[in-house]
Amino acid sequence: MVGPWEGPHWSVSPHNFAAEIAPPGRPVQLHDVTLRDGEECADLAYSVDDKVRIAEALARLGIRRTELFLTVPGWYESVRAIVARRLPFDLYVTWHPAKTPRVLDLGVRHVMVWYRASDVYQRHVLGGERAALLDAALAAIRAAKAQGAYVNLFMPESTRMELDQLRDTAIAAEGAGADAFTLVDSLAICRPAALGFLVSKLKEFTSKPVEVHCHNDFGLATACVLAAYEAGADALNCSINAVGYRAGNAALDEVAVALETLYGVSTGLQLDRLPEVAALVASITGIPIGYFKGVTGGGAMRVEQWGATARLEAAGQRRAAFAYEPELVGRSPRVVVGKWSDLGDFGLGATAEGLAVLLRRCQEAGLAAGRPLTDPEFLTLAHATGAVSGG
Repeated sequence: MVGPWEGPHWSVSPHNFAAEIAPPGRPVQLHDVTLRDGEECADLAYSVDDKVRIAEALARLGIRRTELFLTVPGWYESVRAIVARRLPFDLYVTWHPAKTPRVLDLGVRHVMVWYRASDVYQRHVLGGERAALLDAALAAIRAAKAQGAYVNLFMPESTRMELDQLRDTAIAAEGAGADAFTLVDSLAICRPAALGFLVSKLKEFTSKPVEVHCHNDFGLATACVLAAYEAGADALNCSINAVGYRAGNAALDEVAVALETLYGVSTGLQLDRLPEVAALVASITGIPIGYFKGVTGGGAMRVEQWGATARLEAAGQRRAAFAYEPELVGRSPRVVVGKWSDLGDFGLGATAEGLAVLLRRCQEAGLAAGRPLTDPEFLTLAHATGAVSGG
């Protein structure tokens, strides 16, 4: 019997959908922070044109929420240019009492009010007391609401908060008019279960949507936002190629593909456009895509052996050869010549003596080039050593 673990381009473990751990099965929003958190990356700076190009690519991908800082040069021009294109998403901006009204006049309606929540940060960085700093955040919420904005209380360092402080903050902010809350694991100090726990508690404290923003210092950002989804989060912050502050954020491509295949959740994204958008952001930022990244990385679809895949394909079970078929994300598998290669992968045969000679020559050529051989290079060597078609 076919279950939710079987999709058009994937066949994942049925245990993902066991009754004891079945995923929520509800929709979740993906909130892109490539433009906003990318501004915090120490090694990149966007021009206005860069932001417009990325925003247009996000819209083509199917993203319906993205965000901009109002604290960098060109902030007004960026907002104006993006708004002018009437892209089909909600544009969020950070609250600034002198600047935000100007972009609200352009038609922006979504505002992030920042409240740096941990006592440690408040005391030693801001030099203020909890009550006074919370009052300032509440005043900002009221001011943004008075101008007709949808207000999200964005809470850096909130994973350090005691539960009573989290509860009191949520109650006070909701009373001031906050429309949503974002838990922020600024330094990636929560393991996935802990973040899920905080989401579930905040869901008890407020009737408003709860969102999460996770950094990747332990390589767990994707796992954390998925744990948050399981615990009830209504929106997940992600970025293209995981760009962001320090170790970056949850990678949008990983989160989206995991939601579709492992959770059975439709993201509304055109997943086959993910490599295209990833390549665009890499070209703009100058930060390369990691070779071992599952969806967009160079190594993800490259193999040295194809025999098992060919047999599964012949049996009508090609999906079982991959975590998900490369075509799901607009890619194709690539067989390269290397230490595990089989002549049969190329429809060739050779004598044992010829095969030994060919192996040695391929190894020598590969070492000299410092890479796997291309198909033409390999086939030239194969034919030179007596390999024949149909072997």
